[in-house]
Amino acid sequence: MPVLRLATFNAENLLMRCQFKAAGVKDLRGKLTAVSDQAQAEAVARVFDVLSEDDRTLTAQALVATRADVCALQEVENLVTLTQFHDKYLSRWSDRPYDHHILHEGNDLRGIDVGVLSRLEIARRTSHAALRFVDLDITPPPKTHRNERIFRRDCLELDVIKDGQALTLFVCHFKSMHGGRKKTRPVRQVEALAVRKLIEARFETPARAKWAILGDLNDYLEIDGARDTAHGLAPLTDDGFAKDLAMACLSDPLERWSHHYAPLSQYTALDHILVSPALAAMNRQAEVKYIRAGVPWRSERHKGYRLQGVGWSNPKASDHCPLVANLVF
Repeated sequence: MPVLRLATFNAENLLMRCQFKAAGVKDLRGKLTAVSDQAQAEAVARVFDVLSEDDRTLTAQALVATRADVCALQEVENLVTLTQFHDKYLSRWSDRPYDHHILHEGNDLRGIDVGVLSRLEIARRTSHAALRFVDLDITPPPKTHRNERIFRRDCLELDVIKDGQALTLFVCHFKSMHGGRKKTRPVRQVEALAVRKLIEARFETPARAKWAILGDLNDYLEIDGARDTAHGLAPLTDDGFAKDLAMACLSDPLERWSHHYAPLSQYTALDHILVSPALAAMNRQAEVKYIRAGVPWRSERHKGYRLQGVGWSNPKASDHCPLVANLVF
């Protein structure tokens, strides 16, 4: 059976600035969302600088440390940014390029999208950013119309191929807790329900199929081992529809965190790899780890190595840690 090294990483505001005079094109920024071809993205990327040099260098180093075959990224502005980040930053630290750069424009008003870097063949890719509540027969949250779009960013569906076998990925970035966890929970609940419905539509028997949901789901299932039921991920987790790989494979609950909320000194896992029951059964002892070398020094729970240049709050690789797993499928 093939083994796939899979990672997810919220790169925190992977944005760019443009040398507009060098570009020589009017309204270039306004046209960037139309770039969907990798070769075109590479051409346009030559006139952009990713913000900022220190942070993006650390982001690249943290990503390279995952050694992932496929990496799902969140908070990427567009395909040009993803391409430029790969070519100008990742390439400095890794001699193994990612041949496939994938990003579809989503719904976020800030322009932050989900993307994928892959060294493996992608046989199928589908953006679900345009899905509306009425399309999946989902009751929208309060003050939301049934014709509005479900996902705050996107749910990007891909089939990754290795050794002739396919693994289906659903890359997500759910609604943040900004405004309060309880107040925003209904939005995450309907996003989670929509992902479940997509999986149920794709597979005749989802429990036996090989699929994974990964990304920044912006909610946590526990705090230091104590289960927390006030989350918005119930449609995916409460009846065993999907299994959280980190909770299943990392025995120390104090190690199960990907985000540090400094005002409350709270360490929680907002980033997840959720897998089908069949995949969970095949990976009971999977290697799962968080790459914390790029976290700022104020995240004092991490006692291990840090990348050179990391500061107390800034610079840093991100406000999230990459989560990586070796999956047998």
